[in-house]
Amino acid sequence: MKTIYKIIILVLILQSCSSSHKEKDKLIGNWSVVNGLNEFEFYQDSLIVSEWGMSYINQWDIDSSKLYLETIKGLDSFGIKTKEFDFRLSENLDTLFIKKLTDSVFGPPILRIKNAYDYHLKRLQLVIDLPSKTNLISSNEKGTGLDIYVGFRDGKLIAKTESDKTRGLDEIKYETFAFIASQETELDSTNFQFNLLIDKSINKTEIDSIKNILQSTGYNRMFRVYNNNKVDYQNTDWKDDLNWFGVYE
Repeated sequence: MKTIYKIIILVLILQSCSSSHKEKDKLIGNWSVVNGLNEFEFYQDSLIVSEWGMSYINQWDIDSSKLYLETIKGLDSFGIKTKEFDFRLSENLDTLFIKKLTDSVFGPPILRIKNAYDYHLKRLQLVIDLPSKTNLISSNEKGTGLDIYVGFRDGKLIAKTESDKTRGLDEIKYETFAFIASQETELDSTNFQFNLLIDKSINKTEIDSIKNILQSTGYNRMFRVYNNNKVDYQNTDWKDDLNWFGVYE
């Protein structure tokens, strides 16, 4: 009988471990808040939390609603003081919410990051599905460019630079001249360009209207960014530097 009890206990332990692994698998990967100031790297045996340029390394576990942390001693041992959090995960497993047990509301959404392109657009709060094209060249091959993003935010068409200070192209002249002045390389009409990342659903009339706004700066070179089987921005690690490829238009 003792042997049977031991077997039952062992089976229950194994089932519990298997269930815990399945729950943890839902969080394995890279996560970030929109502004990138808080980042989370979940591994099976550790969690790296980066905030304000500092990193904390923790052991972690979860149950159905709680996230438990234990600082790994000797590695940023001042670590996170809070050891237990409430957490919620969206149904499609792409958004995480956490809060301290003493807080009444959850913190800002923490977004799953799939790759460097995904990370870049989520920091801009934009969705841009690039069109495909063959025979692409690097955006750095013939000049230096100011990136212009044309995509969607909550279903609304947005055209903007990478700057968090502007929501549109109203200040494009100022942003263009400020960008040119910030570069170590001397830029003029022969080597400065606008790098256009435009969603494939945007029609020609809308694109021409955006180009007219950009050309009001006195600079006319337009480099449109594309992807293809050889240039896949989504086949990147989340912290990779992105190099745009496309054609001059």
